[in-house]
Amino acid sequence: MRSPLMSRIVRLQGHERGRAEGEAGQTLVEFALVLPLLMIIVLGVIDLGKAFGYKNDLTNLANQAARYAAVNQRPGGQDIETWIRTHAPSNELQSGGGSIGPGGLQAGSAITFTFTDPGTPNYCVGNAVKATVKVHYNWLNFLKVMGALPSPGADIVGSATMRLEKAYDVVNPANNAYAAGPPIHLGTCPP
Repeated sequence: MRSPLMSRIVRLQGHERGRAEGEAGQTLVEFALVLPLLMIIVLGVIDLGKAFGYKNDLTNLANQAARYAAVNQRPGGQDIETWIRTHAPSNELQSGGGSIGPGGLQAGSAITFTFTDPGTPNYCVGNAVKATVKVHYNWLNFLKVMGALPSPGADIVGSATMRLEKAYDVVNPANNAYAAGPPIHLGTCPP
């Protein structure tokens, strides 16, 4: 004959065993609720890495553009903007699509050159020219494609500044390998 204490222990063990078997379904439901959030976090980290890779590519392109602008040289016989657009490391950067906004580097304001010295003139040998390469990046673009959520975006910018080794021709800008944006302070360059 069992003691009353032993009977109570056996009853409790049976009750706990039944509860553990019922929790298997609860665990599955909890996992199903948490899985989408975990997937968005993992894919977000991957997307962030992709954006940093594009940032590095744009900085490299800006360095090349600034170097060609500093010596006012036409790479491969093309103007610098065209050369940069065709030498982007991916089709997505070159013409947009996917995570890169429409146009990519083909957009009119994607590549700009400015003279950053405030003096007059600011386009002479020794003055700085800044090359900026910019595209629009759509974060978590796969959510936009699926129609789940709107895709927020941000501009990714790469820039480089170098000193001119050859003066910019303000009299006949067609002689230059690039089109410089404002400000251009006119004056005579020192000999």
